[in-house]
Amino acid sequence: MNKPEITYPCEWCYTIIGAKESLMHDAVAVVFWGKEYSVVFSNKSKAGKYVSLLVKTKVDSEDERKKLFDLLCKQPAIKMVL
Repeated sequence: MNKPEITYPCEWCYTIIGAKESLMHDAVAVVFWGKEYSVVFSNKSKAGKYVSLLVKTKVDSEDERKKLFDLLCKQPAIKMVL
């Protein structure tokens, strides 16, 4: 399978999943401190235990895109990053 070609800079979206929406917003603020971004509600699990948020930002390189992904993954309030 070929790696998709991404032209930088570009807008990138991360979907994050966690249990507490307010804590997820706090975690995103830590990761994206000093950087422009937006966060919007995406979905809630059927049982209501998990919520997903869509985080949009501009990334200037593949390294930056991967670094932000890794930083989001390390946040305790975020259970999964897509």
